[in-house]
Amino acid sequence: MIIGLFLIVFVIGADSFIISPLLPIISHDFNTSIGQTALAVTIYAVCYAVGSPFFGPLGDKYNKKYLLIIGMIVFLVGSFLCAIANDIMLFYIFRAIAGLGAALTMPNVWATIGNYFADKKLNLVMGITMSALSLSIAIGVPLGTILSQLTNWHMAFWSSGGLALVAFLILLMVVPNTYPDKTASLKYFDSFKILFTTKKAVPVLLINLIWMFGFYMFYTFLGTFLAQTFHLNTAQTGKAFIAYGLSNFIASFFGGYLLSKIGAIKSVIIHGLGSVLSLVGLAIFSGKLTMIIFLLVLLALAQGLGVTALTTYIVNIIPKNRSTVMSFNSSFLYLGLTLGSSFGAIFYNEIGFVGITICAAIALVAAVIMAYKLNQSAI
Repeated sequence: MIIGLFLIVFVIGADSFIISPLLPIISHDFNTSIGQTALAVTIYAVCYAVGSPFFGPLGDKYNKKYLLIIGMIVFLVGSFLCAIANDIMLFYIFRAIAGLGAALTMPNVWATIGNYFADKKLNLVMGITMSALSLSIAIGVPLGTILSQLTNWHMAFWSSGGLALVAFLILLMVVPNTYPDKTASLKYFDSFKILFTTKKAVPVLLINLIWMFGFYMFYTFLGTFLAQTFHLNTAQTGKAFIAYGLSNFIASFFGGYLLSKIGAIKSVIIHGLGSVLSLVGLAIFSGKLTMIIFLLVLLALAQGLGVTALTTYIVNIIPKNRSTVMSFNSSFLYLGLTLGSSFGAIFYNEIGFVGITICAAIALVAAVIMAYKLNQSAI
């Protein structure tokens, strides 16, 4: 079961990021600008962020395995259609389909884990499964780039779709049926009402939003900064992302062990501060490539441990409405990504990479302060 869920998260994670290194060749093939092609990234993110909350209550009402199956089928269709797209408008539509499939699938992965595991085992399984996202960046995206160079960009989506098909077949065989609590309300809008009236739910979701806003403000422009400042080519820049992804994978994979010892919110606070210090260091040593790589590894470790702890805490906020909670968590994550990258795009030319990194650190400080206050209110 864990392998099946791990593979689902890996595939969807890789598909989310796979388009970024392919933008130049896709835009050349479609005879469009980079900006026009990059709109496909925004469309995917918007469909994920907007669709996810609407799908959430379904997981609180129906068998989560059925929803995982439907979500993966929609995702599969979108991925394979992207592989045969020969027009930019069709590509937009197919990315939207894939985004909606991911929006239905991912929250129910986390909700299934929350329903099936508890206590220390939940911490361990959540860490292992979340590490699949890190691995998708470290391995999945570079692999897609290599495949596209060997043949063409379509091959990256054929490969993503093929791997998604394998994950789907494993899902059918090993993921158990997970039914909602019989005492839970069957009314669709009740799930939203419970979420917004639960004391800690909205604050912790806002912590996730602010955290992701800060992180992606920095991360979106890291590759551009490295290429421009140190005159690195795509392959050399990619090595920095691989180092980050592998470090983040290790931290997430083993994060459950540490989480069981110190608790979720304390882990969020400690590793949030670690992320802040790493970002400040990156701003200070922005002219030294060796220090940047070293600090990126430290940031990856802090992020892997902190985000795993935050997600584990969120999945337990409202046990009877996990699908709704996790759907909003996914939505806030993508909203943070979109707002952070947009803020960076607007101000990057004005304040530069160092300024963007300092702003990211300030956002992380705000998230840590909110987590500290949340922890104090629980004492």
